[in-house]
Amino acid sequence: MFDIRRIVETANRNGFINVIKEPVNVIHGISYHLRLLDGKGPVLFEKPVMPDGKESKFRVLGGIANNRTFIKLLLGLSTERDISKRILEAISSGIKPIEVEKTEAPVMRNSVEGDRVDIGNLLPILKHYSGEPSRYITAGIIIAYDNENKIFSASYHRMMLISKNILTLRIVEGRKLYKLVKRAEKNGKDLKVVVSIGSELGLIIAAATPAEDKDRVEIAGSIQGDPISIVREEDLAIPAFSEIVLVGRIIPWDLREEGPFYEIIGKDIIRKQPILTIDRVLYRDEAIYQAILPASKEHEMLMGLPVEAVIFDSVSRYCDVTGVSMTPGGFGWLEAAISIRKNFEGQPVMAAIAAINAHRSLKRIIIVDDDIDVYNYEEVMRAINQRAHVPDDYIFIKGARGSTLDHSNIRYMEINGRQVPVALPQSKLIIDATIKGPKELYERPIIPK
Repeated sequence: MFDIRRIVETANRNGFINVIKEPVNVIHGISYHLRLLDGKGPVLFEKPVMPDGKESKFRVLGGIANNRTFIKLLLGLSTERDISKRILEAISSGIKPIEVEKTEAPVMRNSVEGDRVDIGNLLPILKHYSGEPSRYITAGIIIAYDNENKIFSASYHRMMLISKNILTLRIVEGRKLYKLVKRAEKNGKDLKVVVSIGSELGLIIAAATPAEDKDRVEIAGSIQGDPISIVREEDLAIPAFSEIVLVGRIIPWDLREEGPFYEIIGKDIIRKQPILTIDRVLYRDEAIYQAILPASKEHEMLMGLPVEAVIFDSVSRYCDVTGVSMTPGGFGWLEAAISIRKNFEGQPVMAAIAAINAHRSLKRIIIVDDDIDVYNYEEVMRAINQRAHVPDDYIFIKGARGSTLDHSNIRYMEINGRQVPVALPQSKLIIDATIKGPKELYERPIIPK
């Protein structure tokens, strides 16, 4: 078991924890501190203040995954490459969850049900930025059962509070939960789900891992080296050691406006999205509410770290890969820097195409030699300027679909005398920043001892 409390203890013991003891409001106040301490480890708020001015009964924790060094510490690993290896091993061989009785599950200690459910007054849900239409749950992991394939889906979805017991979800088209919702809609049914907030470490990482044909609860157990304990209620899996669990139903045919919301790259648009009706709230004694600050390093890292693993796996089929980094310059999502031991010219382009196949949201793929530390962005940028010849080493793939989060292709154009925003076809750029000439020209200076 590697729950939130163990994460806090580890952070405290190793000097990573930032504790805010004074009262801080959930409307903009907590997000201000999270932004101020972004990248510096977990931030624990002892006295969150609710919109009505009263102190919340829950503490708030943010920034769990905003620092690579801390993530390696939690997983007991030495290098960034070890993180990718751990995730890949977990995808290939998960650990089945353990079913426990309700009396053995700390999250079942407290319950609010039916007409008493008022999540906006109960939970310290944050409002992060001025442009948000409402408060948002951002660290909620939706766990749903795929009864055709007999596996559990687990994935992050932002959830906008719209009433006492109703949230509007952002469900990305084509992904696992979207398919489950559409299947339920086709059968004229709602989809029963649980939302885990303040989850075990393995689940925090597994829920962002692109392995939709696998059981992500099993992946979670393997990532942390310890099975996830669940309380099974028919098709529901309630994580026993999560801090808070919402039990509810996604109503596929009831669509409400969701957004705008600040994503890692910019402001996301308003869409009609399904609602989630909450029937029951479960929580531990002295529960901790987890929050992820949108457009933060934690947001980028949770999206990017698992993708590094699948890119590593894909590119390794074509060359000897020494490192993969979803770069800070690409918001942890749009740009990958990949170091390889090059055996022949043209191999970097093959590596880049394999990376695109693994992660289709990529906009720029930079291939470097193995003497470049891809986790040092300055080194990567220097390699481009030192080793990539314009235009021969810049390969454009025009018309290749990219990320829906990338709005750089939107242009105002005059149509019938009016300026109208138009989305141009997206493209991708491969940069071969490997050495192609005499290697001695690129030798690093060494000072003799």
